[in-house]
Amino acid sequence: MTEARLSRLERYEIRERLGAGGMARVYQAWDTHLERLVAIKVLHEHLADDESFKERFEREAKFIASLNHPNIVQVYDYKAAEHEGFPMYYMVMSHIDGKTLRQVLEDALIARQQLTRDQVLRWTRNLCDALGYAHEIGMVHRDVKPGNIILNGRGDVVLTDFGIARMVASSRLTQDGLSTGTPAYMSPEQATGDAGDARSDLYSLGIIVFEMLTGRTPYNDDGTLSLMYKQINAPVPAISQYLQHPNPRLDQFMARALAKNPDERFATAAEFWQALNAILGDSAVDVTAILPTNQLPSAAQKHTTAPRIIQTLSTNPRARSTGIIVIALAALVVIAMILMNANVLNPPAPAPIATLSGNVPSMTGSDTNSMTAGVPSMTGGGYFTSRFNPNSTSDLTYWTQSTDDLFTRELLLEGGYRLSNQRPFIAETSIANLGMGYDNISITLRGTLDPESAPASAFGIVFHYQDDANYNVFALDGLGRYSIWVLETGIWRELRDADEEWTLTEAANPIGERNRLSITVIGSFLTGYINNRQVVRVEDDTFSTGEIGIYFATDAGEATVVLDEYRVFPSVPSMTGSAP
Repeated sequence: MTEARLSRLERYEIRERLGAGGMARVYQAWDTHLERLVAIKVLHEHLADDESFKERFEREAKFIASLNHPNIVQVYDYKAAEHEGFPMYYMVMSHIDGKTLRQVLEDALIARQQLTRDQVLRWTRNLCDALGYAHEIGMVHRDVKPGNIILNGRGDVVLTDFGIARMVASSRLTQDGLSTGTPAYMSPEQATGDAGDARSDLYSLGIIVFEMLTGRTPYNDDGTLSLMYKQINAPVPAISQYLQHPNPRLDQFMARALAKNPDERFATAAEFWQALNAILGDSAVDVTAILPTNQLPSAAQKHTTAPRIIQTLSTNPRARSTGIIVIALAALVVIAMILMNANVLNPPAPAPIATLSGNVPSMTGSDTNSMTAGVPSMTGGGYFTSRFNPNSTSDLTYWTQSTDDLFTRELLLEGGYRLSNQRPFIAETSIANLGMGYDNISITLRGTLDPESAPASAFGIVFHYQDDANYNVFALDGLGRYSIWVLETGIWRELRDADEEWTLTEAANPIGERNRLSITVIGSFLTGYINNRQVVRVEDDTFSTGEIGIYFATDAGEATVVLDEYRVFPSVPSMTGSAP
C-alpha cells in the first residue's frame, strides 16, 4: 500500500499527512458524516506480523477511547481493518491545530527566549490534571514527552498517544532486548526493562518541567545506552546551576520528582502539582534561566512525531538481566573513553541489510554501476556537489539510471535521485562514475525515506569502495538508528565491536522527513554525523582509499528513498593531534 493510494478510509477523506514516526503515520482527514476535521493515526503495517496485535489493539483502543478529559486528545473511533489486501490499524482522534511542546521549546531556544512562569504553571497544571485523571482509572502513558504534548487554540496543552506504548509493548518488536520509550524522558525503571507505573509518568513530567524552566533536560547525551545509564545512576543535577539565582526549594523539588527509587517520588499528580505551585506560584521567586549557548536543541531533545522503539531491555526477566549487563558494559566504556581522553562516547554499533551477491542477506549488493578497484588516491580535484539535476551533464554522468531485478535508479524531472528496492532483505550500492579513489575526505548525503517503506530499511554513504565485496558504509534506517561497518572479502564487521547492530539516535528525524548524513575520513579515523550531530567516531584502517557512492537496503518489504544532495569535499586534519 502506498501513501498516494491512501485517499479514503471508509467515511474519512484523507487530506494530508501531518507526520510519521517509527510506529505510526498521522493524517489530517475529513469526517464526511459529521463534517469535521479529524486526525487519523495509522499504525505501521509491520505490526501485523505479531498475531496477537489485533486483539491487543482493539482492547487498548477501546480503553483509550473511553478517556474523556479536556487535556487528553479525544479518540472518536478505531478500526482493525483491511485496506488493499493489507491489515490496517487506525484510530480517529480530535484534530488539534497547534504546535507540539517540543516545537515550542525548540523555537524558544533558537530565539534565546525563556518560557514564562505563567506558561510553565499553566501547562504543568494541564498535564497533572490529565495524568491524575488517567492514573485514577488505571491508565499509564509510559511515553510522556514534549513531542506527545500539543498546544491548543485556548492556550492549554493536550496529551496525546495514550496507550500506544502499552499497545506495542507485547509485540515481537519489543521483546528480546527491546522496549518502548524515549531515553531523554525515560524513568530509571523503564530503562532497566520494567513497564513502569504512574510514578514513571511523573518522573517524565519532572524532566519536562526541568526543560521548560531551563531550556535543557537534566541528562544530555547522544548515545542511547549512555543516556539510559545516566537515568539509572547519575545524580539528579541541581536545577539552580542553570538559574541566575539559586533556588534550594526548586532543587529539593527536582530531587524528589527525579528520584531513582519510585517510592521516593511524588505519589500522585496532584501532589506533584501542589509542591510545584507552592514554589513557582510565589511571584517573588526568581526562576530566570541561564539559557544554553547552543542555538539548536541537543540530540536528546530532538522532536519526533510518534513513539519510537529503542534498543534497551525487555520486561522478560532473562532479557532484563542481559540488558543490565549491557548498561554496565556501557558504563565501563564511558570510563575507558574518559581515561583515553576521547572526545565522544561511541555507543554500540549497527549493520545495514544487504547482499553479497544474488539473494544472500548481508550488507552489500551487486551493482551495475560499480567501478574497478585499485584506482589512484585523490590528491586534488574530483570534489563536487550534486543536486541530482536531470539537466546537468555531470549528474547524468555520475549517477546511473536503470531498472534491474526489481531495483530502480532514476533522476527525477523536478530534481532528486529516487532509489526503489522491491526485494526484501536485499541492498544495492550506487557508485559514482568518477573513476577515482579518495583518501582524506568528507561526504554529505541528504535524503528522505518514503514513510510507506519497510521501517527498518536504510540508506547511507559508501566510501573506500574497492569492489562489491570490500568497502565501508555509514547508514541510517527508518527507525532512527545508525550503523557504521566495513565489508572485507564479503564479511561484514561493525566497527565499534558492540552488542547491537543498529543504534538509535535522537539526532535522526522520523521516517518521511529529510535526514542529512555526513562522514569525515582523516587517515584511519572515521567520524559520522546525523543532521550535523556527531553520533560516532571509530578507527579503521582496512582500506585507506577507494571510490564513493550510495547505499540503500530494504527490510522485510519494499522501500523507496529520494536523495536531494550528495556533496564531496576534502577533510583537513587537525593541527592539535593525529586524531580528528
